Amino acid sequence: MQVKINGTDITTFIAPRGLKWQRNDVDAPDAGRFLDAEMQRKRVAIKERLDITCRPLTDTEVYTLMNLIEPEFVSVTYKSPLLGTRTATFYSNNVPASYLFKDSQGAEWWDGITFPLIEK
Repeated sequence: MQVKINGTDITTFIAPRGLKWQRNDVDAPDAGRFLDAEMQRKRVAIKERLDITCRPLTDTEVYTLMNLIEPEFVSVTYKSPLLGTRTATFYSNNVPASYLFKDSQGAEWWDGITFPLIEK
């Protein structure tokens, strides 16, 4: 499966088993359990979320990725188990990265990169 952010394929950055999909229901403010214990459900939308875990990335790769997800909103193309292949607007936040090491060729590596892509 391919994952593209603003047209750039990030599939090779994703660790094995590093893509988790979620369906999130958005309910109306008056939904919930009432005093009679009945549940009133008023779903107004379904939004999708992708949680991405990356393999260790070189300095160049991490720079590319961080600049792709930095804008307030980004266009993401992916395969949804609910809707099939689609392109939608997402945002990302809270992106950690840990400096891993500098290898014998002088390349610097980063690890621990995980981030959500949350549908607008």
